[in-house]
Amino acid sequence: MAEIKRKNVKKKTAGRQAWDAVLTGISYMIPFIVGGGVLWGIAKAMGGYNIAGDMKSLIAAGGSYKDYTLAMVIYSIGSAIFDVCVPIIGAYTAYALSDKPGLAPGFAVGVISNTIKAGFLGAVIGGIIAGYIVIFLKDASKKVPSSIQSVFPILIIPVVGTAITSLLMWYIIGVPIGWFMIAITSLLTNLQGIGGAVFGAAIGVGMSIDQGGPISKAVALVANGLNADGILGPAACKMCGGMQNPLGVCFAQIIDRFAGKKKFTEKERSTTVSGLVLACCYIQEYVIPFLVQDTWRCIIPCMVGGAISGGLCGYFALESAAVHGGVFVIPMMSNPLQFILFWFVGAAINGTLYFLLRKPVGAEGDMAGNGVLDQLLA
Repeated sequence: MAEIKRKNVKKKTAGRQAWDAVLTGISYMIPFIVGGGVLWGIAKAMGGYNIAGDMKSLIAAGGSYKDYTLAMVIYSIGSAIFDVCVPIIGAYTAYALSDKPGLAPGFAVGVISNTIKAGFLGAVIGGIIAGYIVIFLKDASKKVPSSIQSVFPILIIPVVGTAITSLLMWYIIGVPIGWFMIAITSLLTNLQGIGGAVFGAAIGVGMSIDQGGPISKAVALVANGLNADGILGPAACKMCGGMQNPLGVCFAQIIDRFAGKKKFTEKERSTTVSGLVLACCYIQEYVIPFLVQDTWRCIIPCMVGGAISGGLCGYFALESAAVHGGVFVIPMMSNPLQFILFWFVGAAINGTLYFLLRKPVGAEGDMAGNGVLDQLLA
């Protein structure tokens, strides 16, 4: 059968390939962060928020893991899962570039990154390097005699690829990254007040620009990576800043019902309950039809709401061990009531501004219907 070749298909640039590989690594890491984070939250709910300190005190007093309470055991399981988050990023970033041969070098460089305190950033960069080294070795295997080619996938690529990548990370690349991550960790661990508010507001705004698009993914990547390194504040800012978006749009629709201004069509109003459910589940994509139809009147209130919710979380140093899960993980946060308050405050301001900025249905041609939403509800 003749091979079908598509015309005008642009080949991905190296930068785009690397970025897609990083997103792949993050996507594989998220289940580990969610699992470990939720177990951490359960353990803290059972044994107190300072359970890690209690475990250290127990060991210092001569105890062992055999003396752990059930809460301590659950916390230890969550910690064990967290320990592999960084190697998982490295492994699957390399895998996305070079397929299965990249897994071992990528995982190894992630472990090394943990050891030298280079964290998730070291694993991401190391995973990319591992992927390209493996690609080079795979290309080299095609240029040797066929009798030797079979040795490459089972011996040369795993050994040479792992050795080169790990040594580069240990002696060269990981050193400045380790310094940087230690400095960032120290800064963010102690960040609260005005500094925390500014950082949290920036995260909240980033999560509110494109509702799950490239900008939101980039912000989430940083927050999730910091969470894997034990810095839990950015995850709370990310979740609160993101969750207020769909809730804010729903609040605008509810205000419209009581105000009688008819700024939303009946089809749009019919989605309010669904939107509230999606907001509770931390699914921002509900906002996209409104964003597409009425971009600037929607995006500005969302960004303002995100800045307020995220900024408040940062100011009060709110922490979340989980990076996803919506309302189901709120009880596991450092202060659940604060999170709910900041979520609703940002959403209320978002919804009020969106209602005020939005034109009545029929006042402008583009407001007479919501094309994207009409297609979804057809």
